[in-house]
Amino acid sequence: MEAEQQQPWMTDFYLELPKVELHAHLNGSISSNTMKKLIAKKPNLDINNQMTMIDKGKKRTLEECFHMFQIIHQLTTGPEDILMVTKDVIKEFADDGVKYLELRSTPRRENATGMTKKIYVESILEGIKQSKQENLDIDVRYLITIDRRGGSEAAKEAVKLAKEFFLSAEGTVLGLDLSGDPTIGKARDFLEPLLEAKRAGLKLALHLSETDDKGVFSTCLSQEYQLAAETFKLAQSQVWDLSYESISYIFASDSTRLELRKKWNHLKPKVLHF
Repeated sequence: MEAEQQQPWMTDFYLELPKVELHAHLNGSISSNTMKKLIAKKPNLDINNQMTMIDKGKKRTLEECFHMFQIIHQLTTGPEDILMVTKDVIKEFADDGVKYLELRSTPRRENATGMTKKIYVESILEGIKQSKQENLDIDVRYLITIDRRGGSEAAKEAVKLAKEFFLSAEGTVLGLDLSGDPTIGKARDFLEPLLEAKRAGLKLALHLSETDDKGVFSTCLSQEYQLAAETFKLAQSQVWDLSYESISYIFASDSTRLELRKKWNHLKPKVLHF
């Protein structure tokens, strides 16, 4: 059935569709509900929701988008903030039908709270661990982000952390993500640390000018699938194929891909109603 012939119940199809999310920045994926909890903990900052997300139909410049992340960072300054945000974000992705998620986030040091970059990473990993213990139907992995604003020294520090947790986090830390404001620095400045990471077996995700997270843009993956289907007039079966094929591009092992494909095939009759 093509998008222009959709019935009201079709919206449920996108929610029930099992999905893979391969590009989710932790701080950019914070929902309005979680943002309210963070704001309530730090009322002295005088921050409101409108400062941390873009409402439908509104436009922001690239500079304004990256400034929003700076505001969000003011709200996530301690390990307890990072833990809460990680758990909330994972729960929301699971509720949206995401079965496999690759989160990414730049380790930050906060002198005021004593949070080190290592503690930052450990807080995310603890959030992933606790979510798994709650039996959420989602497999979560983590990429340590290199923010290009930090320069090559910060990149080398990120690579060192990634190598450490790659060996100790039981397959949860898969690699590195290079992102951040594209107007700052040169990509070649990061070539040496990225090559070191690659030699160590870490996966690499390289991005330019991406500002596409669910929290900042007030959306969800189900809605993005529906928008794509309506725009390109895709049938349900075509949308299913897009979702299924995305499994091929995860950074986790072949055995994980196999398990995900089994899960998709198990769900297919129910989701496509045959």
